[in-house]
Amino acid sequence: MDFDRQLTLAQLVGDRWRRPGQEATALYAELCQLRHIPVRELNREDLRLLVIQHVGLEFTVPLALEHVEEDPLVQANLFCGDLLTSLLRVDVSFWEDHVQLRDRVSAVLDSLRDLPWGTEETVIITAEQFPG
Repeated sequence: MDFDRQLTLAQLVGDRWRRPGQEATALYAELCQLRHIPVRELNREDLRLLVIQHVGLEFTVPLALEHVEEDPLVQANLFCGDLLTSLLRVDVSFWEDHVQLRDRVSAVLDSLRDLPWGTEETVIITAEQFPG
């Protein structure tokens, strides 16, 4: 999927979120902030957070997948393979609608058939549940 990486998620998705008020959670405030950063500037942790919160998946999944294809067990912030794990937790309905992206994730998983010793157990368990 090609899209202008100079645009923000707010521009690409086109939906409007309420500005975070004083009652907003820190998570909501952070997600709102990330939605106004050009997508080319989103780092791995930004993408992990956006994907796990299902924000702009049609744009955040391909961006996160680029990092995972380069290094399947890349660590965004939490543990080795956390970015891959966030992708694997995306709802099955997204993968049904985005078969090419699902196939790319499946190819990454195929490359990890013999996961290295010490791989985070969460990655292994989540990979076994992936619908691809």
